[in-house]
Amino acid sequence: MRDFEYGVEPGSTLDVRRCVACDTEFLFPRPDAADLVDFYPSDYHAFNDDHGRLATRLVHLRAKRRAHQYEELLGGRKGSLFDVGTGDCRHFDELREELDLHCAGVELQPEVAAAGRARGYDVTVGTLEEMDLTGHEGRYDIVSMNHVLEHVIEPDVVVDRARRLLRPGGHLLGQLPTNSSWEAKAFGRRWGGYHYPRHLQMFSRAGLERLLRHGGFTDVQLHTAPHIQTAISLQNTLNAWGWDPPKRYGKVPGYGALLGVVAPFELVAYAADRGGIIDFHAVAPR
Repeated sequence: MRDFEYGVEPGSTLDVRRCVACDTEFLFPRPDAADLVDFYPSDYHAFNDDHGRLATRLVHLRAKRRAHQYEELLGGRKGSLFDVGTGDCRHFDELREELDLHCAGVELQPEVAAAGRARGYDVTVGTLEEMDLTGHEGRYDIVSMNHVLEHVIEPDVVVDRARRLLRPGGHLLGQLPTNSSWEAKAFGRRWGGYHYPRHLQMFSRAGLERLLRHGGFTDVQLHTAPHIQTAISLQNTLNAWGWDPPKRYGKVPGYGALLGVVAPFELVAYAADRGGIIDFHAVAPR
């Protein structure tokens, strides 16, 4: 495998293996927690605000969509959200523009967590796997983990601890890439969902549903999310063919043009529910 976006080279060779029971893929041997920080360069896209005019607009529209979804789940009342992998919490600001929401979370990178706290939010430094849950258990209406489960060493532990954070009947919501998609099949090892070495597992739909149900959740729903990840897969392919200009936040100059190229494919894949990114929703037991 190769990190097409940032050029990170792990200290040891990591292979991609596939589970014969559910087709989920995963990196092996498993890296430890000390390795993970080095996988994320300082210009990693999730740590920065400036993504260009078009991408910024798309991110803002996604935040409004999520805010409306949360509002429906809360029935219009004030609610509480715990986010796993908060980044610098700019998405909390966008959510709170739309609804009355108490926000907290956990973030791996200390300087990024500090930026979230500077915005006024309760952000713990570290991982959900190791976080002290005292004062947090049974407190939240919603736990969100957008593009997180693919990054963690022990996804089963993360799901179990997310359930402990929720009130009875609370909602676990998230988004991640799936190899059960046309995009993954079309691009192979250049598929953007590999995001090597930061994605430690690449879930199939069957594997993700199995994980959530084993974690005690019910009413598991999976469906294609509106997204533009195929532009990364196309960028990776162009890189592999020799076009590799300097990137900013992992994106080549003219990345907006790639978004336009892949838009028809994304629309068809979304309509057929075979896109490369899926939303998941599951309910904690009452």
